[in-house]
Amino acid sequence: MRALLFAACVLAALGIAGCSGGGGTPVQPIFGGPTPSPSPSPVPGALTASPAPLSFTNTGAAYNQSFLVTEGNYTGSFTATSQNTGVATVAAGSQTNTFAVTPQGPGTTTIVVADSAQRMTTVGITVTVSPITVKGRSLRR
Repeated sequence: MRALLFAACVLAALGIAGCSGGGGTPVQPIFGGPTPSPSPSPVPGALTASPAPLSFTNTGAAYNQSFLVTEGNYTGSFTATSQNTGVATVAAGSQTNTFAVTPQGPGTTTIVVADSAQRMTTVGITVTVSPITVKGRSLRR
């Protein structure tokens, strides 16, 4: 019986089984250690917009250009805001994480793109409208 109790206590010390030592204090396993901590969630990567910057030579919806926003280890949504809507406006694009920029008038502006944690990137916008000369007259497009 003592041999059987000894074997049970050896198994307990190795962390394989429990042992009360025949009514005494329970023997704690010597292997196993603490439970490992769970892995931390991945940290989001850099927020990028591509292509950037964007240049336009005319105005109106017919001249829209789009850009794609990416951020490693991030699955949430993005927002985009034009700093000068007289130069260009921005709206959600037809595909996930894309935005469509519509040139409104000549000038420069910046579109600020942000994720839900307010990590940001920018897209520079330049709109240049060249006049057209017809029979000695200058007309704007």
